[in-house]
Amino acid sequence: MKFSYNWLKELSGTKKSVNELAELFMTHSFEVEGVEDLSNGLGKIIIGEVMTKEKHPDADRLNVATVNVGDKELQIVCGAPNLEVGHRVPVALVGAILSDSHSEEGIKEGFKIKKSKIRGVESNGMICAEDELGIGTEHEGIMVLADDAPVGEEFAKYAGLNDMIIDLDILPNRGHDCLSYNGIANEICALEGTDQKDIHYNRRLKTEGNLHIAIETANCRRYIGLQINNIQIQESPEWLKARLSASDITPINNIVDITNYVMLETGQPLHAFDAGKVSQVAIRQATDGEKITLLDEQELKLDSDDIVITDGNRPIALAGVMGGSDSAITDDTKNIILESASFSSSSIRLTQRKYNLQTDAAYRFERDIDTNLANIATTRAIELIIELAGGKIVAVTDNYPNPIKPWTITLAIDKVTKVLGVEIATDEIKSILERLGMSIDIVDEQNFVVTVPTVRIDLHSQEDLIEEIGRIYGYNKIKPQPLTSAVQTPQRNETRFFERTLKDIFVYGGFDEVRSYSFYGTDDAKAIGLNDEAHLFLMNPMNPEQAIMRRTLMPNMLRFAKKNFSYFDRVQIFEIGRIYDPKAGALPEEKLVLGGLVASKDAEGSQFFEMKGMIEVLLDRINIEKYYLDTVFDENIEHLPNLHPSRRALIKMENGKVIGWLGEIDKKSAKYFGLKKNRAVVCELDIELILKEVKSENFFGSLAKYPFISRDLSMMVGDRVRVDDVEKIIYSAGGKLIKDVDLFDLYQNKETGERSMAFHIIFGADDKTLKAKEVDDKVAIIIKELENNIDVELRK
Repeated sequence: MKFSYNWLKELSGTKKSVNELAELFMTHSFEVEGVEDLSNGLGKIIIGEVMTKEKHPDADRLNVATVNVGDKELQIVCGAPNLEVGHRVPVALVGAILSDSHSEEGIKEGFKIKKSKIRGVESNGMICAEDELGIGTEHEGIMVLADDAPVGEEFAKYAGLNDMIIDLDILPNRGHDCLSYNGIANEICALEGTDQKDIHYNRRLKTEGNLHIAIETANCRRYIGLQINNIQIQESPEWLKARLSASDITPINNIVDITNYVMLETGQPLHAFDAGKVSQVAIRQATDGEKITLLDEQELKLDSDDIVITDGNRPIALAGVMGGSDSAITDDTKNIILESASFSSSSIRLTQRKYNLQTDAAYRFERDIDTNLANIATTRAIELIIELAGGKIVAVTDNYPNPIKPWTITLAIDKVTKVLGVEIATDEIKSILERLGMSIDIVDEQNFVVTVPTVRIDLHSQEDLIEEIGRIYGYNKIKPQPLTSAVQTPQRNETRFFERTLKDIFVYGGFDEVRSYSFYGTDDAKAIGLNDEAHLFLMNPMNPEQAIMRRTLMPNMLRFAKKNFSYFDRVQIFEIGRIYDPKAGALPEEKLVLGGLVASKDAEGSQFFEMKGMIEVLLDRINIEKYYLDTVFDENIEHLPNLHPSRRALIKMENGKVIGWLGEIDKKSAKYFGLKKNRAVVCELDIELILKEVKSENFFGSLAKYPFISRDLSMMVGDRVRVDDVEKIIYSAGGKLIKDVDLFDLYQNKETGERSMAFHIIFGADDKTLKAKEVDDKVAIIIKELENNIDVELRK
């Protein structure tokens, strides 16, 4: 949140510079996002008075004005339609450098004001519009100031813009007290050891008049409503607009601006209804399907989780988030109903995220705020409304079913020393807590009873108080001490350790690790053949491409492949992540899986066998032996993408349990992901199932005593011959002499349809050295068996 340095200085009485305050916050309280000079770009902007106005001799739309800027009069050419004699206006003198400004037309780059001639007439400056000063978006005409604006005074000083802005990152646990100027001012007082400001407007309101307020939901903890009649809607004074602008709030009119100003000052959101459109107020849960049109003209269809403010029948506001357009303040409003309420933080958070409504009110309510702030904010708002809009209070109702009172915490002084590791004097501990707004009852020398103000919702235990003592005292004063207790080695997380092992194996195999979001879009799910209705849908996705929780890693990996083809001809990537299977009436089942992808711009590549080989290496390295590849797919297997019918396989254990799959993405899916001319082979392995099959015990094997002999077989095969069929015959015919069979080439001629396979066969014996003739005889037997059992033609 952005804070005005001048406003904080006024409330806290600090003498520190803005940079000293920033350092104080960084050391004790909050991270400082930045410090900004609000008057940047407003140098040499002076208040002037238009003395004369004449038409330009050579331009119908231009006027030549004489402007008094205090010490002299300047001739300025101006094209604004609202230029009139007697107007007090901001004037950019020659040499002024206007900063970049934002308008409805976009960003206008800043420029330096120079003495120039416009259509032959000399111009010695520029009369400025709001957007040219960077304080608004209006560009239809020049900015006209109040009649009493002091001629010759710096515009930044007059408009309250000679200020510095401190941007603080307020943590959620301090949102209830420090998303306000009073809260930050009190924080400064506590850090500097000065007294907190006395809030003179914290007085109890008396119920009067006939304003009926009914609370019909437990999610509304308090509702103050008051009716003020005969108010005058008008533009806010410059000081009020400047303070709102300093905190990035756009001024609208005096009533709306007062509610926003009080919210900034106290932290309590307020809302004003047009009393001519509302006769009574009721707070209840919405009904399913109920509709409301908000101030931003957005129509919402509500459900029973939302809280609404009604006029006894129809919704007039989405409680804690935004008002409705039907009851909005307009220029014709004469009577208002002012709302100051407290709502359930969890309910507001749910509504705000469901409809993606980012408002200042919801931002505060979702962090939970003190219910007693409602009274403070209301009395402050009354003061300002009477002062700036006039009117008379005719009805006040405070519906507060269960008042919140301060609570007590017993604090042991020795616990402070034990937790912080430093001994702090008892008097200093007492002083720190009192500076934070707490009252102390001393039980004995070692125990305090601390009464916590209701605004400090985050303080409920000794440890909470000790943390406050530590940060105000200064963690930089606490000297680090070496550990004095024994440090034990934590129990090894087998799943995490196994993940690292799998990553190492894939990296050694030439793969690069990638990380992706846990979501993809419904179009992605349909493109790979997954039923998008069988996914978990996000209520408020970041964008349509991240609307559902993933059930496979493949869509995101295919997108990564497409991006990488901009730089490489070949892509080998892998990812370890969780997928989410929905369960009826329960939380989704999370599975940890490993996904891999091999893709190449060469559409004739052997990617399938490379991925198959990588999986075999992986399973071999983790001591899994009894597995096989099955090309028969069960239709009941979940989250399986569309794969090429003849280039896919399930990875099964000996007992038939499926631990993963691999295959080539089919042409339709490949085209959708921009891989139409590429061949992409993917795999997915269930890590938790694999971990159960891993042999964790160490094993030892002797080196082979006798050398191996290898032979290569190349053959033409029929359309229906599978690699698995050929391997089984080779193993069966070769008997015990076969040590290993590897497929190293598979090719199909697109023009003729002919298919070829090539195998590398390793022969060996455990008790002797094989002779070449023995091996060749075995090869002859293998060839004969192949020719007798399958459609095959051996190549010479």
